[in-house]
Amino acid sequence: MTALSEKLAARSLAPELPILRLQRWSRLPPTAFGLLCGLLIVCGMMSPLLGMKFSNALFNDILGSALFFGTSLGIIAGFSRPVFQGAAQDLKDLCGVIPWSSDDIQAASLALARFTGKDVGVAVVVGCVAGIGHSYVLEIQSSSWEFAVPQFIAIVLLWLAMFVTVPPLIMNARLFSALGQITSPDLLRPSRHAAFGAAALRPALLMTSLLCAYALLFLGGENPLDGPVLIGVLGGLIPLVGIIALPLRGIRRRIREQRTTTLASLDARLDAITEGDIAAADANTLFQLDAVLDMRERVARAPAWPFDVDALKRILLFTVLPPLTWAAAAIVEIMIDSFI
Repeated sequence: MTALSEKLAARSLAPELPILRLQRWSRLPPTAFGLLCGLLIVCGMMSPLLGMKFSNALFNDILGSALFFGTSLGIIAGFSRPVFQGAAQDLKDLCGVIPWSSDDIQAASLALARFTGKDVGVAVVVGCVAGIGHSYVLEIQSSSWEFAVPQFIAIVLLWLAMFVTVPPLIMNARLFSALGQITSPDLLRPSRHAAFGAAALRPALLMTSLLCAYALLFLGGENPLDGPVLIGVLGGLIPLVGIIALPLRGIRRRIREQRTTTLASLDARLDAITEGDIAAADANTLFQLDAVLDMRERVARAPAWPFDVDALKRILLFTVLPPLTWAAAAIVEIMIDSFI
């Protein structure tokens, strides 16, 4: 057992992530649990408007914030389990190309969704500090307490959820990066190591969805790329880059090395076959030459990344989705303002 597998075996004994334990305790499916969490946040933030007169501007501001926090927390609560379960399945799908035993892979699969008590404590403290600091930067203390308290709670909860969920995603991305460096990629059957691509894309979808939620702030007249809100955008964008890049780094290098080595071996065989007069070669030699040339062409055309065409389309979608969402939200806001 390697040092990496020993560390994962120890991590597999740690408790499950708090957000996953809450979902399991609720006995609701992940999607229903996320929807419930989102609705509770929206209702809690909109409740101060009950029984009072308010302007359209105030309503839009509270609605935009409520939908943003409700959607963001709902996404984290509802999609965290499918993301971690998918990572565990990706790891199992790689059993044929990584030099680990089935017991090591099973222990690592369990570890992906677990965090030690010490790490959870640190994440909670840092999340609370970040939430309190962000609330101060947003100057919610200048609002009346009826509106400030729900928004403060929502901000702290979102930062808590981020710091409890995102670090394990980054740890898992680093794990797949390390595994990629010891993988034996199959150049002729790239589907055997395609799980590395899935391990990058699945959590990327989660983070991209969180970035798209910032478009809801347009309803309140806020620009997600302006002022203190940019802190939250960067808080999602920076981990997104690592979550996508890390799982691909190791396997990309190994594919390149394997392809270079295989092509060099095939070129050596070609040199040996074509040493003499190729025009005078017999049928058996020509058959061998044709087979080697065909194999060399297939190896040279082997994908350099662990993606298929559909996966590449999803990468492009994840790249353009947030700015397109923000642009669409801005257009909708302009249209709404023109009718009010």
